[in-house]
Amino acid sequence: MRKLIPYVLFAGFIGVVAIILYIDTLDMTKAAYQLPRLVIMLVLALLAMMIVERFLQIRKAAVIMEPAPGTEPVEETAEVADGTVSPARIAVFVVLLIAYVATIKPLGYFIATPLFLVGIMAYLRATSWFRIIFIAVGFTGFVYFLFVFFLNLPVPMGILAS
Repeated sequence: MRKLIPYVLFAGFIGVVAIILYIDTLDMTKAAYQLPRLVIMLVLALLAMMIVERFLQIRKAAVIMEPAPGTEPVEETAEVADGTVSPARIAVFVVLLIAYVATIKPLGYFIATPLFLVGIMAYLRATSWFRIIFIAVGFTGFVYFLFVFFLNLPVPMGILAS
């Protein structure tokens, strides 16, 4: 059960942040608070599912196979990711996230976002380079068409504003 502790601590921290954000929505009008509250509830539900999933993974890690008649039971360990949390990887992720937020205004959303997505997915070794670039460009294009083209909402343009 030690392997569950980092997940519970993470969920607790994010849960506290979600509750603080929920409290911030109490002063908003109904039209303004609906989406933030929906997202907060979604985050809390996903946190709960994350803890349950990890608990079930830990429980399934040691599987006792049914013995054949006349043989002793054999204990087998299932192939499960060890779930250890690397503080160095978390620190790098947080630094990259801070750098992303700091560069949105000077570089612009449409330059900073694909750079951040490519950098973070490459660092995490999420998938192949083709997919990383496809996801970064596709997501940025989706945001452009949704927010700028269709909804006419302002997005930080940075150096592209000139």
